[in-house]
This record gives sequence, C-alpha cells and structure tokens, in this order.
Amino acid sequence: MYCENCGNKNDGSYKFCTKCGRPTASDSAFAQTIKRTPARNLDERWWHRLLKVAYIFLYIQILWIVPVVWSANSTDYDYYGGQYHYTDTTSEAFWYSVLAIAIFVVVLRLIKLTVLYITLAQKPVWREEFKKLF
Repeated sequence: MYCENCGNKNDGSYKFCTKCGRPTASDSAFAQTIKRTPARNLDERWWHRLLKVAYIFLYIQILWIVPVVWSANSTDYDYYGGQYHYTDTTSEAFWYSVLAIAIFVVVLRLIKLTVLYITLAQKPVWREEFKKLF
C-alpha cells in the first residue's frame, strides 16, 4: 500500500505513513475526521479572538471604575457646630477600591465562563479560571 500524500510504501496494517505521518487509506474514517477538524478549529479561533478583544475591552473599564470609587471614598466632610471638618480617609478608599476590583474581576470571569458555555459549548472550568489572576 502506498501513501496518498507522499507515495511512500507502507505495510497494510499501518494506520499512519512512516514517512509523512498522514493517515493511510485503510483508516479512512480517521482521515475524514482529520480533514474536517481544521475548519472547526478555524471557527473556534475566530470566536476566541473576538471574545479576547471583548474581554480586554471589559477589563479597560477598571481604569475609570477605580478612580470613581477612590474619589467617592477618599475624603469626608463633616459638619460639627457650624463648621466643616475635613477628614482624610485614604485607607478606607483603598480598601473600597480593592473590593471594587475584586468584585469586577469575579463578575468578568463569570461572564466569560457563561459566554464560552453558550457560544462554544465549553464545560466551565471553575478552579482553573479563578486560580488565574487576570
């Protein structure tokens, strides 16, 4: 038996060519699977690229969320006895900002897992997704 791709002579029991590694004609069902797979992978790569762009766009929103949370919590004006008293609460603003980032990242991860489950029918991998920092 000869390989259809390179013409190398192979034994009839071989499933793959010994020279080029392509499936032989005796294993045609496997060869059909190999031929169909790249088109599917190309579609998946296109979706993955689009989802990565959307994911990056959503992460850019942190650039305005953190300053808004910080500015809302960094200063405090109290009115005592007819006078305004300024209190600096930067430590409180810091922890609120960290909390906002943590909530934002968790929500984005859940959105990502949901979108991958709906569009690509991928089973959610919770542990792997939440072990990554970003």
